Amino acid sequence: MVIEDSIRFCVFESLNTTMVDEGGNNTVRVANFLKPCAKNTGEATRFPTVSSPPRNGEEVHPAVQFKGWKNPQRKWNDWIEIMAGKYGFMWNQTGICDAILSSMYKIQCNQSLILGIVEYWCIETNTFVFPWGEATITLEDVMVLGGFSVLGEPVNLPLTGDMVAMEAEMLRLSREMDGGKSRRDQRTWMKFFMEEGQSHDLEHVGFLSLWLSRFVFPSLPYEVIATRVFPIAIRLARGTKLALAPAVLAGIYESLRLLKQQVTSSLGESVKALGLFQLVQLWANERFSIFGSNCPIELKPGEPRAARWHGVISNANGCPISSALKFARSFQWRPYAADLKNWCFVSPYKDNEQFVHVASNSNDELKSFGQCLFANELVGLGGCIEKYMPYRVAMQFGFDQHLPGDFAVMNSNCRENFMFYVPSRAYKPCVSLEYLNWWRASKVNQEKQEGEINGMRLNLKDDEPSQIDRIKNVVGDFAGLLSDEKGRVKLAKGTLCNPLDVEAYACSIVGTLSHPIDVDKYWCIYERNRMVSQVGIVCFYFSEHK
Repeated sequence: MVIEDSIRFCVFESLNTTMVDEGGNNTVRVANFLKPCAKNTGEATRFPTVSSPPRNGEEVHPAVQFKGWKNPQRKWNDWIEIMAGKYGFMWNQTGICDAILSSMYKIQCNQSLILGIVEYWCIETNTFVFPWGEATITLEDVMVLGGFSVLGEPVNLPLTGDMVAMEAEMLRLSREMDGGKSRRDQRTWMKFFMEEGQSHDLEHVGFLSLWLSRFVFPSLPYEVIATRVFPIAIRLARGTKLALAPAVLAGIYESLRLLKQQVTSSLGESVKALGLFQLVQLWANERFSIFGSNCPIELKPGEPRAARWHGVISNANGCPISSALKFARSFQWRPYAADLKNWCFVSPYKDNEQFVHVASNSNDELKSFGQCLFANELVGLGGCIEKYMPYRVAMQFGFDQHLPGDFAVMNSNCRENFMFYVPSRAYKPCVSLEYLNWWRASKVNQEKQEGEINGMRLNLKDDEPSQIDRIKNVVGDFAGLLSDEKGRVKLAKGTLCNPLDVEAYACSIVGTLSHPIDVDKYWCIYERNRMVSQVGIVCFYFSEHK
């Protein structure tokens, strides 16, 4: 396709290269990759590292109090119905209608699931580094599951004109509540505006301030109206469309980083987490089919997507969470491309692929999708700035995955005039052969380094049964780096039907627990805190008994 000279930037790159599908089949074809992508493994960014928490066994996590996890208060839904009758049209115009309606539903917390995926969180890349690949919560997820807009003005712009006086009045009301017997806690705030302030000029601002404090930007102290949201509430009440999604996602990334750091160093102590973890739960429910394949509620016409998880308790149908997360086939790369009954969201994914020039296209749905593809620095509230790297998880947008390049923020001018690609709804993305080799080699090297640091030596005797025997007779494939007695190293592959003979090697083996290796003759060094009976990518180091 010919791209006009006036287009300043193309967010994707097309290359003719070898692609590998989920079945391991190679095909040489033209693939579309998100920028920035590297030309070769030498230029690829450093492989992300993930620190594991010190645990004594599988499925053991510290107790966590999710302080920012707020369900609707009594009468909250009634207040929404009252305000929707007055301001529903404005909510649609400013892109917050679905976000407000989503706050009506109770999302159940599966603490083990959240902590299970947090173990894989990489604070360097803001991605989950699973054994089978990277994934993350993207702007598209925040837009679809939370109902927040990616289009509009930044949330941190200062107020001007008579809006400054409106903020002063809101601060005065806040101080009055603090100074009297009552406080400006959220319950008192709602009671004031529902019962005493329905005719108040700032009724709408008061409503939005509570919604923002409780369901969008939760902060310390708990259960109070945060004065920092007043400027946002005022601008929304004036009909200004704001890009809430980037600020919300920045807060989620920050919360995941803080929780990961706390869990890693907790040593079993209780942890307090603040942030919008309802969206993390929704993301896990949507992306990992094993946790919600038979759970979602059928949407009613006009309901936001979050409604399908109202009151639903996610589970893994008896499968341990840590094991389920290691199955690549359980992850849904493109859940929003599929048809969903009664879902009124206008999807950018169509039956045919599309090439879109933003400067000449007025479709907000396509513009929104295009904004989700840009690498950027997300600016949240309170000075929070987080890196957003969609090119590392390109398959979540239906793009093929290539070697990730170095992070770089695109020039703001590019956002007004750029070209992007929308794959068809039925397209199944693949990875380039270069990416697959880079991932495998990097995992082998990382696991080897971690094993040398954290490893312990087990003596396997014939008269002592071992959990390691469980790796036998499990169907699947594996890949390993093998070193013979002369020190020559090569990548070898094996299957259950064609097992690899390891007796001549001292070897490190990486793969699914798939091949019937006879380990009775060997010492096995394995990573501390990792159960050898788990399913997924694991690493073993063998040496002969001599």
